[in-house]
Amino acid sequence: MRRHLLIALITLIASGVGRLASAQALKTVEHLAPPLSFDRLGNADGLPNSDIRAIVQDRRGFLWFGTQDGLARYDGTTVRVFRPNETDPASISGAYITALTVDSTGKLWVGTAENGVNLYDPETDRFTRFVTGAKGSLSGDGVTAIARDAKDRMWFALSSGGLNRFDPATKTFVEYLTGALETTVTAMAVDKAGSLWLGTVSDGALRWNPDDGTTTSYRPTPGDDSGLGASPITSVLVASTGQIWFGSDGDGLTAFDPASKKLTHYRHAANNPATISDDHVSALLEDRQHNLWIGTTNGLNRMAATGGLVQFHHDPNDATSLAFPGVESLYQDAGGVVWVGGFTVGVCKFDELRVKFGHYRTRTHSANSYFEDPDALWVGTYNGGLYKYDWAAQRVTHYQSLGTPGAPGAVSLESTWIAALHRDRRGTLWMALKGQGLIAFDSNTEGYQQYLPDPKNANSLPVDTIWDIWEDERGALWLATWGGGLVRFDPKLDTFTAITADESGGISSNHLYALYPDPIDAKQLWIGTAKGGLVRYDTAAGTGTSFRHKDDDPTSLSNDDVLTVYRDKTSVWVGTYGGGLNRLDPATGKAQRMTVSNSQLPNDVIFGVLPDDDGKLWLSTNGGGLVQLDPKTGKALVYHVSDGVQDNEFGQGSFKRSKSGKLYFGGVGGFNAFLPRDITRDPYVPPVVMTGFKVFNQEVKLDRPVWTLPPVGVSYSDSFELQFAALSFAAPGKNRYAYKLEGFDDKFIETDRPFATYTKLDGGNYTLRIRAANRHGAWNETGLALAVSVSPPIWRTWPAFALYLVVLAVVVYLLFRMQQQKVRRIERDSRLAVVERDLALSGAVQSGFLPEYNEINSAGLQLFGFYRAADACSGDWWWHEASGGRHVVLVGDVTGHGPGPAMVTAAVATAFRVITGNGLPDVQRALELLNQVVLQVAKGNYHMTMAAVELDESTGRWVFYNAGAPPMLSLDHTGKHTVHFCAGSPLGTETEFEIGRVEGQLAPSGRILLYTDGIPEITLPNGNVLGMRKFAQMYEGTRATDLRGAAAGLVQLADQTQAGQPQADDWTFTLLEWRGNRTGSVPFQRQPPELG
Repeated sequence: MRRHLLIALITLIASGVGRLASAQALKTVEHLAPPLSFDRLGNADGLPNSDIRAIVQDRRGFLWFGTQDGLARYDGTTVRVFRPNETDPASISGAYITALTVDSTGKLWVGTAENGVNLYDPETDRFTRFVTGAKGSLSGDGVTAIARDAKDRMWFALSSGGLNRFDPATKTFVEYLTGALETTVTAMAVDKAGSLWLGTVSDGALRWNPDDGTTTSYRPTPGDDSGLGASPITSVLVASTGQIWFGSDGDGLTAFDPASKKLTHYRHAANNPATISDDHVSALLEDRQHNLWIGTTNGLNRMAATGGLVQFHHDPNDATSLAFPGVESLYQDAGGVVWVGGFTVGVCKFDELRVKFGHYRTRTHSANSYFEDPDALWVGTYNGGLYKYDWAAQRVTHYQSLGTPGAPGAVSLESTWIAALHRDRRGTLWMALKGQGLIAFDSNTEGYQQYLPDPKNANSLPVDTIWDIWEDERGALWLATWGGGLVRFDPKLDTFTAITADESGGISSNHLYALYPDPIDAKQLWIGTAKGGLVRYDTAAGTGTSFRHKDDDPTSLSNDDVLTVYRDKTSVWVGTYGGGLNRLDPATGKAQRMTVSNSQLPNDVIFGVLPDDDGKLWLSTNGGGLVQLDPKTGKALVYHVSDGVQDNEFGQGSFKRSKSGKLYFGGVGGFNAFLPRDITRDPYVPPVVMTGFKVFNQEVKLDRPVWTLPPVGVSYSDSFELQFAALSFAAPGKNRYAYKLEGFDDKFIETDRPFATYTKLDGGNYTLRIRAANRHGAWNETGLALAVSVSPPIWRTWPAFALYLVVLAVVVYLLFRMQQQKVRRIERDSRLAVVERDLALSGAVQSGFLPEYNEINSAGLQLFGFYRAADACSGDWWWHEASGGRHVVLVGDVTGHGPGPAMVTAAVATAFRVITGNGLPDVQRALELLNQVVLQVAKGNYHMTMAAVELDESTGRWVFYNAGAPPMLSLDHTGKHTVHFCAGSPLGTETEFEIGRVEGQLAPSGRILLYTDGIPEITLPNGNVLGMRKFAQMYEGTRATDLRGAAAGLVQLADQTQAGQPQADDWTFTLLEWRGNRTGSVPFQRQPPELG
């Protein structure tokens, strides 16, 4: 008897189970919410108001949102708002939008709360207002619902009672307000037979046939719970099955079967997530999968076509939850996205494809380790505890502590990193904790035992941090430790044996990341190390082989930090920290490297590698998203947050493949649980539309809306931008574009930016072709085509070509006469010598009219001027005057070269000094006087362009005056430039002389650049000119330096651009920087010229 008891005791001790005594874990149990996530669009994105009453998509693909303060149109990038304008009868009549419907012609009907109904024509971008008053007009100004029936008739429900029908032939309304219709209709829907189903405030529901006038009433009966309730009907939906759904403001949801006349009620039950979330139903929608969406004042519900209901609520701690508690409207767009309008915040959108990735969140949003039981998933987190997800019971258990918190031996799970989980063959769940050793946990009794290093026990755990756990066929646990090497734990004997890098033939590092048992050779264990590469360890022989990075060997591993290992039939796949992915041949030890630079990988940190059932590999990265890699072709598909993955940043060791083939990947935003075959690509081919047209960054108003593709015209000197949009709203930030300007571009230019910019095109006719793709590369190959006409400069028009022919004839004639003029050559040479002396004299005279100093500083302003002539004398000039904190800077350029232009410049400079002799005058008046001076001096032979800026040093306000000069460029403190264009006539214009004028405000450290055309018209080696856009980019590149350095940088870049060619025109510019409103006064400080 004693022998049997001894054997039983030994068996109990050897099993390792008896030591896990029962204990009490601190835990909570909650309902497991479905893995749905929402994106948000609100006021910060451009919506005029956060209360979204109606949503619709028009024929072109634009989305429209009706709010309490305006109508908004959304193209995926920008929001355009329509509000009433009392001075414009073609604007919308009211801002409080209650209903939206598109008619059969593509026009948009807009109902308002108090201002009637509007008809928006997208071909003209104008509204037609219909309000009460005249005969045949709308019978009430409050519109509650709009519907289009099977005969394309438009019906309007009015808050004052009854219905109105619009007659398109007479553009009048017919009123229906008799009998049962003499009530306030709140909701409206049309069935397949053409009947209107009407929800009312107090009379239940009506079925009305507009063709024969028959009406069937479904009125509430007091005390009869089987009928419709007495609460107002808020929404009506005719389902694809023919069933009629009624949402009410207090009596929940009711389904009506027209065939059986049976009513089925759905009511809210407290603490029952399988019922609707509230009895105040506000909106209904049937999606393409025939799921019923139910919006209430307390959350959103989705009833599956196969049965079953789930609720979605607002969680203030979860930015991907429903953004608001109260739902106002529901809509599904052409791409399948479900839009949810709220009473606050704005609108949310739900994408069905994102759900396939099964995104689950923990309290701290992290997920680091996994173990799957037959009925549950265990998830370890970083400082968030341990989670058990029970899929069948739809509940999640959150373990915060083992043992009573504060009691001796208690282990907090919310202040540690649970790096690895493993359940052994005896049923014990093992947890590896960073800094807290190893824990054996009995999930049935909640008993546990913690293993920590013990300096007095040579057989104890050598270090307290473990990153991975593997169980061999004998039941021993192998531990990848941080600093203690590879450790083998014998649960029967409670002993730890360390295998360290100090031992010959063993492992190459004591800091280990990952353990991977070879699926082909059971004796081999692959070990990922820190700084030691990859190790193949023979657990039977106790020997290891290392695979390391070698600088001189491109077939070696790319990096010695190995985070993950996976082996298929032919290769070992090695994920590294910074070296991308390696495909290692285990026989030869040679590796094929895949990095960002030579493959389609988005990131060189590979945390996890898992296979799917179709031969693809799934890779988690550090910021590059989740990657599906085809090993045969090398093609990679990348999934980001917008596709449904938990975050673009994943975590070390946070990956697992279940026996069923489900993959788990986690990171800083929770974890994904999905079957790879469920992940499908978005097939929706998006429409592409034009959305804007700008010249010199200013919106251009066309004869008709740009989305109707009117031909656009620009000048050869214009910098213009054409804007477009792909109307796929699931992930608009991932939409792609390809554009080509036929006649200029050789091939399509692919980009993620929804605009194309061109500068200084040659005159002629072009065609801009634009294609677009959705987030997953489904391209609209047809795209659109826009005609672009560029008017040439006057010297490249047909009249100019005719003049060239005349000139050519004259030249031929002159060449013939040259033979007869040889005798006069000596006399001509003498005259040339005299001219050269005149040029030198003119140049000296001109230089005397430039400022003596080119750098000026005051308390609130710094100015730097630059001038470099191309010839001995020229026509460029600049000047600065100041008085009482008011500064005026001028930059001018006379056409042509030689004494004539130089003398015109001298006359203008002298005249301006005379004008300013008694103080600074009105700048516009001064320019008008200078125009008269040029007329008198040049006699029509020369013109002078002039740019002037007037700056108030105390406020930073500026006024730019333009007399035929290039536009002014301003630069903010971030380095972003703005072009300020205003047309004007050059000085010397006899008739219709005009001065352009525009004003603005500089922020502190803001800069202004005035310049002549010398640098922008530098001829490049390819024959093209530098142009305004590149000149502006050169200007932006000087932002990081002070004003003197900016001027020097601009000149240096111009010299480099000339590529050794002689300077063809004068270079003149001034730079101003406003330092802000500074107290006190500092006298001007001047510096003599140094640049040039």
